[in-house]
Amino acid sequence: MSRVERLEALLKENRLEEAVTLAAESARAAPRDPETHNALGVVLARAGRYPEAERCYRAALRLDPRRGPIWSNLGNTLTAQGRDATAVAAQRRAVSLEPRNGTAFYNLATTLTRAERHGEAIPEYEEALRLGHPQAAWNLARARLAAGDLRRGFAEYECRLTTGLVPDRPRPGARWDGSRFEGKTLLLLTEQGFGDTIWILRYLTWVRERGGHVVLEAKPELAALAAPLVDEVVAPGAEVTADLHLHVCSLPGLFSPRVAPLPPLPPEEARLERLRPHMAGPGLKVGIIWSGSVTFGSNHWRAATLGRFLDAFLWPGVRLFSLQKGPPEAELAQHPQRAAVTDLAPHLRDFADTAAALSLLDLVIMTDSAVAHLAGTTNRPVWVLLGRAPHWLWLTGREDCPWYPSMRLFRMAPGPLAWDGVFDRASAALLERVPG
Repeated sequence: MSRVERLEALLKENRLEEAVTLAAESARAAPRDPETHNALGVVLARAGRYPEAERCYRAALRLDPRRGPIWSNLGNTLTAQGRDATAVAAQRRAVSLEPRNGTAFYNLATTLTRAERHGEAIPEYEEALRLGHPQAAWNLARARLAAGDLRRGFAEYECRLTTGLVPDRPRPGARWDGSRFEGKTLLLLTEQGFGDTIWILRYLTWVRERGGHVVLEAKPELAALAAPLVDEVVAPGAEVTADLHLHVCSLPGLFSPRVAPLPPLPPEEARLERLRPHMAGPGLKVGIIWSGSVTFGSNHWRAATLGRFLDAFLWPGVRLFSLQKGPPEAELAQHPQRAAVTDLAPHLRDFADTAAALSLLDLVIMTDSAVAHLAGTTNRPVWVLLGRAPHWLWLTGREDCPWYPSMRLFRMAPGPLAWDGVFDRASAALLERVPG
């Protein structure tokens, strides 16, 4: 087996440290070959060692500055470090050297997207799509949506159903086109994450107005929350006899560019009674969440740390309540100031419980995750602290959110990942709300 074949095998098995060692040996054995430096850079980038990868790409380009793919690799690793301006320049150099390479245009568009320059990214995605890049259509749709072109963006968003982004599965009946369906059953198929599903709940009132029996697939954590809005909730993949079907994230495209009104979702009194004893007392009650799902690939760009939240929001007259779920909960148990935060997580069994907790809070301050959509959908005051390249739903360059009137957005400034400004502005805004 050749050295290249061994390296490919190690990468395939995700044995990254062994791959780094092998690639470094190759670079030392052929120090004048730009491809050995490039290969080492690729492996280091896969391992998340971006500054080292950058040095390898720069070494390769000093040996041969006419290699477009290496410029593109350099741009990608600069993007990963938040150095957007230099990353864009490197990607444009790659495109100039590889004008028929769809990947070069795609990487340029992705870098522009990460910098929230969606208007500039759109024509680059279009060119990547023309040149046959397999992921360009999906990202083009999201760039249009982030730029506010809802009608065209939602139409193109349907590509996810034909490009494998949404796993294929049996679909009962015909695809629903939004027309009336009295006397028939419509099955709404689940897809994507909790936040996307909660955002879609706003459209269910309009769906039911079309008549017929509406069945919604929902994971157990969402079942109780969604139940009042449809005729029936079933588990994902349950066998349902239906005349029509539709994936839930196709609903906005049927109604856009109108924004559906928020559905009424009053919390159940039994849930409130269970939570009130843990939340009684004076002070401004503020819920906090510092991380979304750790299984989401870009969570490191949207998550912060508990320490940042405590430094920014632990003011006199403020009582902090943790709504954090999942592995990041461990930060609270280990933090020296854990006694200053009331942990509600053990009492939150599903999103209906969380909705009840939100109704007892004065404000929620959080990074981007599903609870942001829940707070907005239940019309509770919520401040969302946005990291790099936020979800398209938060659109671009605005502090309000058309989907959720009760929401305020705090955006990160362009450039390297730096939460300082975001937390500083939010901390000052909270202090202004606390009585003197």
